[in-house]
This record gives sequence, C-alpha cells and structure tokens, in this order.
Amino acid sequence: MRLALAQINATVGDIAGNTERVLAAYRQAERGGADLVLFPELAITGYPPLDLLGKRSFVEANLEAIERITGQIRRTAAVVGFVDRQHDQLFNAAAFLHRGQRVGVQHKTALPNYDVFYDQRHFSVARKQRLFELDRTVLGISICEDIWVEGPTAALVETGARLILNLSASPFFAGKAELRRRQVTDTARRLKVPVALVNLIGGQDDLIYDGNSLVADSTGRVIAACAAFREQVAICDLSRGGPRAKPLEPIAELYEALLLGIRDYTRKNRFEKALVGVSGGIDSALVLALASEALGPRNVVAVSMPTRFTARRSVQAAQTLTRRLGVRLLTLPIEELRRSYLELLRPLFGSRPPGVAEENIQPRIRGNILMALSNKFGYLVLTTGNKSEVATGYATLYGDMAGGFAVLSDLLKTKVFKLARYLNRRQRREIIPASILRRAPSAELRPRQKDSDALPPYRRLDPILHLYIEENLTRREIVTRGFPADRVARIIRMVDRAEYKRKQMPPGIRLTAKAFGSGRLMPITNGWEEAPIRKRSKPRSPAKS
Repeated sequence: MRLALAQINATVGDIAGNTERVLAAYRQAERGGADLVLFPELAITGYPPLDLLGKRSFVEANLEAIERITGQIRRTAAVVGFVDRQHDQLFNAAAFLHRGQRVGVQHKTALPNYDVFYDQRHFSVARKQRLFELDRTVLGISICEDIWVEGPTAALVETGARLILNLSASPFFAGKAELRRRQVTDTARRLKVPVALVNLIGGQDDLIYDGNSLVADSTGRVIAACAAFREQVAICDLSRGGPRAKPLEPIAELYEALLLGIRDYTRKNRFEKALVGVSGGIDSALVLALASEALGPRNVVAVSMPTRFTARRSVQAAQTLTRRLGVRLLTLPIEELRRSYLELLRPLFGSRPPGVAEENIQPRIRGNILMALSNKFGYLVLTTGNKSEVATGYATLYGDMAGGFAVLSDLLKTKVFKLARYLNRRQRREIIPASILRRAPSAELRPRQKDSDALPPYRRLDPILHLYIEENLTRREIVTRGFPADRVARIIRMVDRAEYKRKQMPPGIRLTAKAFGSGRLMPITNGWEEAPIRKRSKPRSPAKS
C-alpha cells in the first residue's frame, strides 16, 4: 500500500479554507499514486475549535464540507478529521472516504481533559470501534489521544487490524516530537503492526503544531518521517518506506516554533505588519530579528523611545540592529512626556521618595505610543518580555506587557541569550550586535539600573523557575535539589503574586510543557502558601550522668 501523510496547516473556523487545503493535498497525493491519504484530527474545523462547537451553524458548515470532500474522492481513499453529530451529540471523528462514498466513521475513544485539552467539554465518547478495509488490508483508525493511552489501539489489533492510522492534533513543546516518535514506534513494536500518525502543523493562538508525522513498520522502525513545522504531503510505500526528514536539534526546534508562531498569528488574524518597541536590549533584539525573518523586513516596524535614562550605546545598538535587518526604525524620544507626567502627578505624590511608580511611567508611555500606532496603521504589536520577567512580575502592566502577541513569554532569559547566539550562527553573520549580547540586562528606568538589582542573576533564577513552573515541584522538592531555601521561597512568592499580571497579558507562544496560557489555570485570588521549611535542629548530646 502507498500511504500519503497530508500534514496540513488548518485554521480554526476557516472551514472553507481548510476544505480547499484538504482537497489540494488530496489531489497531490492522488497524482503521486497514493492508495490512501491520511489527514490530521479535525482537519475540517481546525483544532481546537473550543466553544465554536456550541454554534449549530458551525457544526452544520463542517458537515457540509465533509460531504463536499466526499464527492471528490476517487480511487485514492482518504481519512479526514471532522466533527460528527448523532442524536444531538458531537463526536471528534474520522471519516473513511472512497470512490465518492462515506464508507464509515470512527469516533475518538479517549477524550483528554488536562493541560491544553478540553475534549470532554465538547465531545461524547465513541460507543464502539470499527475496522475498515482497503485493497485487502484491514485498517484500524484512531484519533490522537487514542494512541497515548492503554486499550484503544490494542483493541483494534485484537479484532483484526493490520495497519493503524492515527489522526493527530498534537501540540508542540520542547521534546514533544521525540516523545511522539517513541510512542508510535513502541506501539508498533509491541502490537507487531505498522502505525502511521499524521499531525497538524501551524500556529493557533498560543499553541504550535509541529507536524513531524511518521510511519513505523511492524518492528518499530521509522520508515517515513515528515519535516517539522512545514506543510507536506509525504508518500510512503509500506514495503519500501518513504522520505525521512532529519529531526531538528533542540535549539533549532525552538527557533522554528517561534517563526511559525509569529507568522501564523499575524497572518491568521489578518495583520499585514508587526510593530516592535526596541530598547537596545537582548529581548527586543531577538523579537525584532525573529519577526523580520518570519514576516519579511518590509512588514516589520521598529520604534525606539529613549528617555534620559537610555544609554547612548542602547540607542546605537538599536540603530545597528535595524540597519542589519533592513527594518524601518522610528525614533520617538519620550523624555518630555515623562516629565509632563511627573509634573501632573507631583501634587499627588507629594514628598514621597521616587520609586517604581515613577519608573513605570516610562514603559506605560511606550506602550501607549505603540498601541496608538497599532490603532492608526493596523500593526500587530509584538511584546518583548521573556518568561523570567513574566514569571516574577518584573514586567510593567500596561507598559512593556501591552500588545497583541507575547513572543518570548515561554522562553527563560538564559534561553533568550542562547537563541540569539543561535540566530547569529544560523544567519552566518552578526545580526544581533555583540554589544547587546555582552551587556548586563537592564530596564534602564533609572541611573545605573540592572535587572540583578531586583532579581537574582538569571543563571540562578531560571533553574528554580523551571522546576517550579514547568516541573511543578514544591518548595521543599526544589530545595532538596540543592537550592538555598530563602532564594526558593522568595522566587516562589514573586511568581504567585504576579498571577494578576499574567492574566492580563496577550497570548504567547507555547514552547515548554507548562507555559503561561491555556494549559496553566491558576487563580488570581489565592490564599495558599506552602509552610516554610524549618531547619532541623541538631540533636542534643545526652546529659552526662
């Protein structure tokens, strides 16, 4: 059998556009001589459709689309993900289509209800599994989670399936492609049948789908693999194999995920250009460089808004960066505005010593200007705060957090530096100036300010943030890893108290297993705090008799 993996970029709600993508990929597979073409989970509606499923017209349009596709299926069979409706119940479903007929439908058996998944909110569980046949090969069809849990796939094989087809919309985080590959190969080896998994690609709000579709033979050997983060129709002969894209190294995975996230969020939300406030620091430099590559330099505008606290070298670094990228730079000094704010507030602030309130006027002026430009010209504002800052609250609400898309919100500061150096290596020239890479991070809101004035050095901060947020360890568990108890307690307090800020920030790109977004639902009003870790007192020596 010649099996085609149609790794397409579907957009949630764009049923007409998704239908055209399915048909275009189908025709490509048909021309390539495929016997069967496999599409991702909910290819018609996009994934996840969330509460669009509560709109009857949306479900109806999806059903009309699957009927239209069915009428155009000829000798080459197809398995297409869609929303099925039976007796007013909705099912996450796969339609088996052949020669203009819907041969049958398989519903999703395992409905995930954790992390970023809400299937149980919208769908009913499959009542039964069934088998299909094509060219004397018995096929078992499963949908995403069905292959990650015990039972569904084994049941298909026990009832006679000799080839497992899995339709997935499996979102990306660092290392997920390898986990997925292992799951497929282990399943194939254990059940002694070939397994084919086709995965969605594209950006959808905060989620990224990385593709990496693959086929494993009955021994668990990968015989075909699609590229990461690219639309592709790959044809695999089950007896001889097919194209095998090389896995990306971890830093390249992050880079490609960011590019895809920026490109799709901008394009799918109908923006033509992006706007980035540049400070001469590492975060805005990386966001600007990524946006320039993702959208093209002509579609990105940089804005520098210096005050008296902005170092001359920062202004020069921003100028050098934009010149190297070929991006338009607007320079709008805001010192006079800053002073006007202080004059206005002086009678209210009185004799209280200056502090954070005065400092934060600067980023809020900048945020206001960026949003004004966004309103006037229709630009998408890309914010530049990284995960270390967002986690600890070292970011200004309605200031540097103001915008439409938080590009680096799931990238710790130490990773920002690594990715910036990787970008320079990838481009084979110094895009991000060495002066930016060497400088100690600073918000430049007061004289001689450094981030380390308010935060532990990032090399000490980031490992604790990783353990607390991404691995969900307790304070005690982190301390047992060798971190000072007082530092751990301080950082955890900062993270917990900044939840109200994160609830108001724009969506960002999910890069880790636990990002600030749809997969982390923490309350703002939260009285829970772990008990402090008490040092064990040394046992007293026994009293002398």
